[in-house]
Amino acid sequence: MNKMNKKILSLAVMLPMFLCSFAQNDVTKEKFTPFYQMADAPHMEKVLPAPPALTDSRFFYDWTQYQWGKSIRETERGIQAIADAGICARYFMERYGEAIGIELTADKYPEMFRLFSRLHLTEQQGGASAKAFFHRVRPYQQYKEPTSVPQHENPEDFTSYPSGHTHASWLVGLALMVIDPAHAEEIMKVAYELGQSRVIVGFHYQSDVDAGRLCGSVTFARLQSMPEYQKMMEKAIKEFQKNQKK
Repeated sequence: MNKMNKKILSLAVMLPMFLCSFAQNDVTKEKFTPFYQMADAPHMEKVLPAPPALTDSRFFYDWTQYQWGKSIRETERGIQAIADAGICARYFMERYGEAIGIELTADKYPEMFRLFSRLHLTEQQGGASAKAFFHRVRPYQQYKEPTSVPQHENPEDFTSYPSGHTHASWLVGLALMVIDPAHAEEIMKVAYELGQSRVIVGFHYQSDVDAGRLCGSVTFARLQSMPEYQKMMEKAIKEFQKNQKK
């Protein structure tokens, strides 16, 4: 075997190993866990007021906001609300990144991706008991009208209150504001919009969204005392500052 063939053979053997190593280092393929389980989470049903009943005067605001949401579904804002339904760490980075004028991707900011992934999972643990306790019917179920995201509809999913999407969006927004305080206003404006998107598509009442924001603040405060969270936040801050210096 000549030298050229030996080199080609060597490359052929090493290339799959390199690709495998690259795949293993892909942060989006990692498995994540919440910072705590439901049993250790603040029980939001002990914090939140009960959602307004249909006969409650407060429900009129829910109804008017539902009508407002339907009225703008065909607009550019309505189209954005559909996109906002598919939240995940990658989408959070994309959506918030656009607002602050920085390309936030998993390959450039893996520590941020890890943090946001775990925050999203933590929200699911933190809001589960309240959703089960209040067992609230969603707007599209109440009015028997289609939403903007029919693929997500479930006639037996009575978990409208509080809004999990809003809980997660607000929580991630608060965390990102710590990482990038210079863009606090832009970040929290998006956090607010992500919650309102749930009203627009018809998946949540306004009171569900308002409660979700409160849940996000409670979860954020709870995490501040956890060393594991503090370490991840510190890594994300250092990573962000390092990338901004390039």
